[in-house]
Amino acid sequence: MSRLILVVMAFSLFTAACAGTAGPLPHSLYFLDGQGDEAQVWRLEADGLTRLQITHESAGVEEFAVSAADGSLAFVVDNRLFLVGGDGENRRLIADGHQVDPYIEDYVFRGLVGQVVFSPDGRTLAYSFDGLHLYDLATGEDEHVLTNLGNLLGESFVFDRESYSPGPWSPDGRQLLIVMGYFEGSTLAVMDLEAEAPFRRLRSDGPVCCQYSWTPDGRSVLVANPSFTVVWPGLWRYDAETGEQTVVVPGIEEDGSVNFVGWPQQLSSGELAYFHVNQEQFSPEVGIPLAMVRSRSDGSDRTQVRPEAFRIGEALWAQDGSLAVILGNCCGGPWQVLLARADGSPLQVLIEDADAVRDLAWGP
Repeated sequence: MSRLILVVMAFSLFTAACAGTAGPLPHSLYFLDGQGDEAQVWRLEADGLTRLQITHESAGVEEFAVSAADGSLAFVVDNRLFLVGGDGENRRLIADGHQVDPYIEDYVFRGLVGQVVFSPDGRTLAYSFDGLHLYDLATGEDEHVLTNLGNLLGESFVFDRESYSPGPWSPDGRQLLIVMGYFEGSTLAVMDLEAEAPFRRLRSDGPVCCQYSWTPDGRSVLVANPSFTVVWPGLWRYDAETGEQTVVVPGIEEDGSVNFVGWPQQLSSGELAYFHVNQEQFSPEVGIPLAMVRSRSDGSDRTQVRPEAFRIGEALWAQDGSLAVILGNCCGGPWQVLLARADGSPLQVLIEDADAVRDLAWGP
């Protein structure tokens, strides 16, 4: 065998080995980048280096969802919802908000398309358009499951009587969280696709806001608020069957200090991973710097697993909680997309200039 052939074979084995090497990310990362007409969907490959522009819409993309099953993409452009396959082919219009008269009194409840969410198996697309829709990708059937109730008490002003939009699907795809909006507040409900009742409301003492995630077994929903708003901060757990509320991390401690909690995720071990800070009081100058922590399922034995304090716009956990992708900054630095591992290893910058980046989502 000639030396040249041996060199070629060695190089082929080397490149094959490199191709099979896992990247720093568990999946490809999708996101929006750009403002206005320049906003497009991009994909960062699992190698953490390769970036690819996915959409090329002249009017700009307003929001999107990606199917973790096959990479199909749903996106809203100019108040129209489109769907394309993972290869970018078979583009079709799903919903057109231009069919609604923009001058009707309650147009804000009747004419806006958005809040797109794929089911885990990629077979159903939930979205809002005068209420909640479920679109079957295989058959093209679009079911208008819940219709917004429109204006409160028929007043001439636009007050929200009750409106419906989809939240996240349960891991098995059998249940869908519904965000229900009102004139002054919101709450959540669980829709079981196999049950006769339309939904079960979650029981709370006030508005339910602002971040939601299912537990792996689909029996509970975690709700957290990491912001200084009219809604109390903290972390709660809701039983998906009964709607009962349990306080995991109270917003206000007995000593008057405030717990801000964001982006909660329950791991298969039962532990909770989230971002947290306890402050004596909120200060606009200080802001809300959050640390990556772990705790037991009831919120006890909280442990900080990384030394940094992050100012976070968005965070996206790996399913096993081993890492999180953070849109924000650390230690007063610029707005970036960062890879933060729960083992405390050095931060990795995935996207340097992230001022116009938003809507982080895992792909297949």
